[in-house]
Amino acid sequence: MDPPLESWPALKGRFPFRLGTTSYIVPAPILPNIRFLGPLVDEVEIILFESGREDNLPAPAEIDEMRRLGEDLDLTYNIHLPTGLSLGAVDEAQRRRDCETMLRFHDRTRPLDPSAWVLHLEEGGLDSPLSLNGWRERLALSLRDMLAGGLDRSRMVVENLGYPLEWIRPLVTEYGLSWCLDVGHLLAGGEDLAGALDIMEEGVEMIHLHGLMEGRDHRSAAALPEEAWKKLRPFLEEYRGGLSVEVFSGEDLRTSLLALEERL
Repeated sequence: MDPPLESWPALKGRFPFRLGTTSYIVPAPILPNIRFLGPLVDEVEIILFESGREDNLPAPAEIDEMRRLGEDLDLTYNIHLPTGLSLGAVDEAQRRRDCETMLRFHDRTRPLDPSAWVLHLEEGGLDSPLSLNGWRERLALSLRDMLAGGLDRSRMVVENLGYPLEWIRPLVTEYGLSWCLDVGHLLAGGEDLAGALDIMEEGVEMIHLHGLMEGRDHRSAAALPEEAWKKLRPFLEEYRGGLSVEVFSGEDLRTSLLALEERL
């Protein structure tokens, strides 16, 4: 059982950026999570990972209730669009299907007026560095298709995954998108945080913060090395976007918030 809310750090509204976390903190559906998190954070990251399951797409009535809760609890939302989709797929039918799935989740969550939609440009269709150009061309086609279908360019943020940022930097620039800086992914891949910030420049609109524990990702931010905090502090002093503590348990969230309270 999680400790009572009185024992949690009171960080809602404390920082110049929007402090958030995921909609999977307590073992319950999305709505009870939102109610639990309302006193703790400024924003909730609505996790919609399971693209193959239609029941993971919130019903219109659920969206209405989420919107009402946001108003009552002074919360905003950001939406993590489905993962496991191949927007760079060689198979044209699959590529089109995956674009349609992404748009369906985007359109259903639009009434929440999210601060951002987080997008994965996954490696499906990329067999080797030799196929990079073709993969990138297919990703560009998918972005054009989704933008033509109503994807909100101004709030679309592309998350760094397990490949070099330079592979997709031209797409982010050409299509006027922004970045989601996932600190945990960088550390898991042994990549340089300062270098990633240089590449993303002023385009970071969302940060995913989480640590590594016993080889497992998406654990408490308390596990982040001090060197990472040193690089983040000066950036966060001027940052005005969203920071989502991307963990999936009450204890990992509580200790992450304690770490933020202590180190920022």
